[in-house]
Amino acid sequence: MDIVHMQTLIAVVEESSFTAAAARLGIAKSVCSRRITDLETDLGAQLVNRSTRSVVPTDLGRDYYHSCLDILARIDAANEAAKCSSATVSGRLRLSLPIAYTEAVLAPKLQDFACAHEEVELVLQLSDKRVDLISEGFDAAVRIGQLDDSGLFARKIGVAQLMCCAAPAYIERHGMPRSFEALSDHECLRYNNLTSGSEWVAQKDGQEVRKRITGRFASNSGAYNRRLTIAGFGISVQPDFLIGDAFETGELVPVLSDYQFPAADINIVYPQKRNMPASLRALIDHLKEG
Repeated sequence: MDIVHMQTLIAVVEESSFTAAAARLGIAKSVCSRRITDLETDLGAQLVNRSTRSVVPTDLGRDYYHSCLDILARIDAANEAAKCSSATVSGRLRLSLPIAYTEAVLAPKLQDFACAHEEVELVLQLSDKRVDLISEGFDAAVRIGQLDDSGLFARKIGVAQLMCCAAPAYIERHGMPRSFEALSDHECLRYNNLTSGSEWVAQKDGQEVRKRITGRFASNSGAYNRRLTIAGFGISVQPDFLIGDAFETGELVPVLSDYQFPAADINIVYPQKRNMPASLRALIDHLKEG
């Protein structure tokens, strides 16, 4: 038995007729009759008495009719509750976020979102590792740079412009490089998560230039590389959100400013577009607007 058979019994009892019940359900009279017969066979009990004039429920059939009404009412209530819940900005959101970008940019935005939606619980995992959203149970992730062809949906929320920089003290000791080739004579701080690996890539006069860089330090933390750069340990390529106001304060100076380093899109990615929780939709809109 299933919901369709229950609905058919309810219609037959209330209409006292297979013909009227079939018209109400939009099915053929033969289909209506067969559903009741199948239901009785499945239960091993007679639910209705049939005559040429009407269909009347047996005592068992009337009891079963009331039980079906209760079951279907509960199903309708559960469905309505689920719809209301999905339309309400509430519940838990589990997010995977890059460390440096979160600390520099996302933190105040997430705080504003939390203040505006007090019924949303934010569970954040800060890591530069690219997680598998579905298998690891994340609702969304923020990713910087080229997206994998993973079948995830994406919404662009920003752009990170890469820039080459160094501390004034480093330039005083080692001089200012004037070309990519000159980087061979300098300590370059490598960022392990760079998609181009140990190569720095830029444009000059409309042409792409590449340089494999070397240095004593390599890390997977942009924030740590920034700290090393300010401390004078070498030249680094940093996203503008990490450089912040360091050019204005004099902690850092631009290097190779006649080269155009690439920009990287910042996206929030999520596994499903249909039936998206209202809380996730609200968060995506909030990050986009911010």
